[in-house]
Amino acid sequence: MSSISVRFIEESDKDQWLRLWKGYLKFYKSSVSDQATEFTFTRFLDPNVKMWSAVAIDLESGAVVGFANYLSHMQTWDVKDKIYLNDLFVDESIRSKGVGRALINHVYDHADKLGTPNVYWSTATDNHRAQLLYTKVGRFSGFVKYVRS
Repeated sequence: MSSISVRFIEESDKDQWLRLWKGYLKFYKSSVSDQATEFTFTRFLDPNVKMWSAVAIDLESGAVVGFANYLSHMQTWDVKDKIYLNDLFVDESIRSKGVGRALINHVYDHADKLGTPNVYWSTATDNHRAQLLYTKVGRFSGFVKYVRS
């Protein structure tokens, strides 16, 4: 694998991010409206919205090979905001090569700069491959997630 660089998303990354976004949604057997996708991408570029996307760029090809979408929010247990890593996806052809870890480290670094070091995320219980990484860069909180029916 050639080396990668992680940076904040730019308008010019949109087509490549969309390709990966569709792969991410397919992986989770999910769908999002085109309107929600467009609105989400627009928010990444708005400096007044506390929502970001970081992209991993393959330096040899210039291709976007992964992304981390995350946001900041208030909480009741501290005066500092929390960072929720909402989406993390790496192109299947380049998985297990450090891209996911680099994206998470980018989120950690940004959270530290914002003064919001509390970062959390969730994954499907059967996503064992991702959990192999997550146990190295974080700790299992012991919580089970529920959603409204």
